[in-house]
Amino acid sequence: MKFHVFGLLFLTLSFQLPALDQATPSVAPDGNANFRIWTNMAGKKVEATFRGVEGDQIFLQTRNGYVHRLPLESLSARDQELARQMKPEGLGIPKDPSVAQAAAIIDKGVLMGLSQAGQKPNPLASDEQFIRRVYLDLVGRIPTREETLAFLGNSSAAKRGEVIDQLVKSDGFTSRMYNYFSDMLRVADDAQKAKFFTYEEWLKEQLAQNRPWNEVVRDMMVADGKLLENGAAGYLLRDRGMRLDNLSLTLSTFLGANVSCAQCHDHPFADWTQRQFYEMAAFFGASEVGQRNRQGAVLRDLREELGQQAFAQARRLFDVNSLAIQDAKDNDLVLPSDYKYKDGKPGDPVLPKLVMWNKDDYRLRCYQKAKDALEKAEDDSQLREVFAHWMTSPDHPRFAMTIANRLWRLMFGVGIKEPITDLDDPSAASNPLLLQHIANEMVRLKFDLRAFMRLLCNTQTYQREAVTRELAMGESFYFPGPMLRRMTAEQAWDSCVTLAIGDKVDGFKMKRGESYAKVMNVGSAEITPEFIKEKLGEMVAMRRAVAGVGFEGKGAAKRKRAMAKMQSTSEAGEEAEASRPEMMGGLVLARASELRQPERDGHFLRMFGQSDRQLADSNSEEGSVPQVLMLMNGEAQELLSSRQALAVATAEKQATAEAQVESLYLSFFSRKPTTEELKVLFADIEAGLKPGDLAWVLFNAREFVFVQ
Repeated sequence: MKFHVFGLLFLTLSFQLPALDQATPSVAPDGNANFRIWTNMAGKKVEATFRGVEGDQIFLQTRNGYVHRLPLESLSARDQELARQMKPEGLGIPKDPSVAQAAAIIDKGVLMGLSQAGQKPNPLASDEQFIRRVYLDLVGRIPTREETLAFLGNSSAAKRGEVIDQLVKSDGFTSRMYNYFSDMLRVADDAQKAKFFTYEEWLKEQLAQNRPWNEVVRDMMVADGKLLENGAAGYLLRDRGMRLDNLSLTLSTFLGANVSCAQCHDHPFADWTQRQFYEMAAFFGASEVGQRNRQGAVLRDLREELGQQAFAQARRLFDVNSLAIQDAKDNDLVLPSDYKYKDGKPGDPVLPKLVMWNKDDYRLRCYQKAKDALEKAEDDSQLREVFAHWMTSPDHPRFAMTIANRLWRLMFGVGIKEPITDLDDPSAASNPLLLQHIANEMVRLKFDLRAFMRLLCNTQTYQREAVTRELAMGESFYFPGPMLRRMTAEQAWDSCVTLAIGDKVDGFKMKRGESYAKVMNVGSAEITPEFIKEKLGEMVAMRRAVAGVGFEGKGAAKRKRAMAKMQSTSEAGEEAEASRPEMMGGLVLARASELRQPERDGHFLRMFGQSDRQLADSNSEEGSVPQVLMLMNGEAQELLSSRQALAVATAEKQATAEAQVESLYLSFFSRKPTTEELKVLFADIEAGLKPGDLAWVLFNAREFVFVQ
């Protein structure tokens, strides 16, 4: 770690100011009330934010965002005494000074927007508010009682930066981001009459490895081959036979391009024309998404030998193997039969052409490279690659901006530009300069999602108290702090699992892709009645193993053992001990990311708004009567009020009633109860309230389901 350590700091940054009361801090551009004038032993002055003292060193952050580490003894005697008494306001000593500087620039951008709107930033959040918020936002669950106590008991001025770094590197971060992208990309176990396990596990692996976002998206755009052999092919195969629909989703999801209307006619509210839409679709005009079932003819010859039921199953087997992508040499896209504009006739061939948001976009490197590639191409087999490299290029006018705006919304509850799927006019954002800046930061960080989320968490804007008022429809939000918001379905479920089993929540990983592919993959040379019957037997065993994952009831234990056995087979074919999910009250206590995608109807996740994965970004955070009933009487409530639940069991071990209450409050809310809350609860405890009963009360409190 390298801080800016300058012996001449006060000489290079000093300037003359009117005499100020050194004990009275002034307010910094980022709203920090500890921004003040510091004086060294030679009488030189500098204006800086106090970030903390560690040993014999003091950390000061100047207006340009740089964090400077200086010997405490270099300050005047009065400032030395003041520094020993002061507490850093919220942020404390940064883990990485370059991150602190980049975060300070974002804060200044936010403050400019607030100032222009005549608003002020909220105060910084308390440690209790911060620790619960940052766990929910970065790893998708509340912290355990022990994790909360460790943070609150840490006297280091660098503890906020330390916990942020810890969380962005954890397995929980992968789970959190997978849940978000699954909703965005409509990831589902079942699609196109097949299981998309290889796609799911491929996406998890990309997130776990922290591959740059532009590379991940590029791989999805150019993937070819079988779904069973290349998980990245799942994105295009998800919409097999719907080339135009897939393009519309691609443009709105990755570029914030509002094009859905242009699929059928010129857009009435944007500059997109139907001709432009088809010219973009032409980049996929040579791609065959879903091959014809070449084994069909051979299979028909075996119908009598297999019997009707086995033949139907065998047909499904070969349908799964037909899910593949390949490119032809010619683009076959033509204008639709109802095309009515003067620039073409129905049935006319359409040549690929890239859309531009600004008349000077063609000067950008991504457009120039695409133009050169199209001119040099001998045929149309590489059109998808041209499109993918153009779309994911660092200098693309919308790609970095779209993912930056999406992740900003994920962390703050509101995008800088809403809706996040419409970035055609960035000037309509609540803070256009801030939007452009975070897009530039995404590029500077080379599309590293962990680094970007780390940066946002290190801003004072993120660490401020939440805004609790409801925004009026169409009202611009200038980010005096994050927006108070309800947990997503996945955050609520993963928090329940945390209360039940603690930090073992990340222990179980569902791995079905390799086993599924091994069973289902068929080569054309292998088709014989004996081979097919053997495959059908393997399919039956596999279905039994995976059918009930996430279900309660009769046979759940057998299904769990079968799944664990299926997952425990190593590459060498030898069985090893598999990680198995915790079970309690008939529920599989695993992360939402490791359960069925999406979960069954009636499960806690679906009741709380988990997307059905038919529409992009359709996860709901709206409340409902069924949700209230589930909180009061559902399976999760029974689980969390049980003495088996870790939060309740830990509370019961405490020696006094006050300690029991405090333990549960820390588990559910990451804070201790107030004096007034204790008074009320003592009366209830005397009346017979037990820890399990109090857990029911806290679980049903509004405070539990909100990210504060």
